[in-house]
Parts: sequence; C-alpha cells; structure tokens
Amino acid sequence: MATITRTSTRASVSLVSLARSSAIAGLVIGVLGGIDYLIFFRLTQHLGPIAVFQYIASGLLGPAAFAGGNATALLGFLIHFGISFVVAAVFILAASQLAFLRRTVFLSALVYGAAVNMFMSMLVLPYSAAPKMPVTTVLIVHGLIGDALIVGLPLAIIVWRDARASKVSLAV
Repeated sequence: MATITRTSTRASVSLVSLARSSAIAGLVIGVLGGIDYLIFFRLTQHLGPIAVFQYIASGLLGPAAFAGGNATALLGFLIHFGISFVVAAVFILAASQLAFLRRTVFLSALVYGAAVNMFMSMLVLPYSAAPKMPVTTVLIVHGLIGDALIVGLPLAIIVWRDARASKVSLAV
C-alpha cells in the first residue's frame, strides 16, 4: 500500500487544481461577461457584437480599432478573455493562500467582482487608448452589480467547490 504524505499531495494537487480552477473560472467569467456586455451595450448604446469587441481592442489600438473589422473584434474578444483568465487566477490564487477569503468566499468574491469593475473603470480605461464613454449612473450601477455577480459569483462557487473537494480528497 503506497503512502502519500499530506504535504506532497497538497503541493502537487494545488498546482494542478489552481490551474484547472483558474481556467474554468476564466472561461465562465469570459462567457458570462461577454454576453452581459453584448446585451447591455445593445440596449443602452445600440452597439452590435463587432463594435463591442472593437471597443475593447481600442484600449490598445485607439479609435483605429473601429476600422479594423473582424480582425480587431477578434483582438477585443481575445483581450476580454485574457483579462477574464487573469482576474480569475488572481482571486483563486489569493483564496488558496488566505484563509479569510475561503471562510468568507461568497462575500469576498462579490466584493472582489465589484473591485475589479472599479479597477478597470478608474485605472485601466482612463489610461488606455479607448475613446472615452460618457459615465452614467446606469453604467456605474450595472458595472458594479454586474461584475459582482458575473465575476464574483462564479469565483465563489469554484473556490467553495474546490475547498469542499480538497477536504474530501485529503481525508481519504
């Protein structure tokens, strides 16, 4: 009968588990966030999917992104998912190291989602090359609540699920 020490099991499982969880969460956040953007900007700005993702690409390319057709829309799509994977990985890594985040995972993740929105709105967008959008109450409220739910809730569920799974696997 093979014996695996708790330390080596935890270390080997945690790297694979963190990567897997980050990938799943990034994908979920990217899909839900993309759908949210498409619906919100269709209803409020009358923008189609190409223009929504071109706007994201304009953060790097400036207004020229809107003349780039499908290529710049694809770039915006890839940027959107890249950001989603980074946002997911940061929280999942933090939760793996900070017991407080695991103990209060739902509240912590919802606050993190809103904080991501504030970070993007107050630091990233103003310093990007994207054209400035008018800031409205609807945009602010939607962003804070939307990202709390679309970013925070999937992260909370994944961290909670992983914490339960690791307790079961470590007990075996």
